[in-house]
Amino acid sequence: MKILKFLRKHLFQIAILLIYVILFFVRKEFALESAKNSVYYIREMLLIMPVVFVLTALLDVWVPKDKILRYLGHDAGIRGILLSFLIGSVSAGPIYAAFPMCVMLYKKGASLRNIIIILSAWAVIKIPMLLNEAKYLGLKFMATRWVLTVAAILIFSWIASRMVKRKDMPEKLNQ
Repeated sequence: MKILKFLRKHLFQIAILLIYVILFFVRKEFALESAKNSVYYIREMLLIMPVVFVLTALLDVWVPKDKILRYLGHDAGIRGILLSFLIGSVSAGPIYAAFPMCVMLYKKGASLRNIIIILSAWAVIKIPMLLNEAKYLGLKFMATRWVLTVAAILIFSWIASRMVKRKDMPEKLNQ
């Protein structure tokens, strides 16, 4: 019983390990390169995440819940949307660094729509990325992609906020 419980609990990790083992026998060089990449990203996460957790904890302590509700809550309106785009666009670091901060904001009352906007902007409309895009692909391409991306984020965040309610979220997020 304990073995079955362990296997069920760690099914994903076991599946990944099995894939690596099979890949090692089928395409050894590919498996080794893949393992190297995995180690690189795990090392990167171990360097970045402690800083993210500390900054998120400080933000949690320093920013009162009523401010989050006012600026990012359900009634924040266009101000909340613009602030969400700004937070996501100027943030630094990989997208996984945004998750702890967004969980904290959500627990303090930020709307799901604004959380989705922050995560989406963090992923696809960072200001340094826009500058590089304009440099290599041209200003017209960058502006067109930016407008279409912002429109898509607005549409999908609105749809998601209509489909997913606070009661649908995991219990630990609603505490």
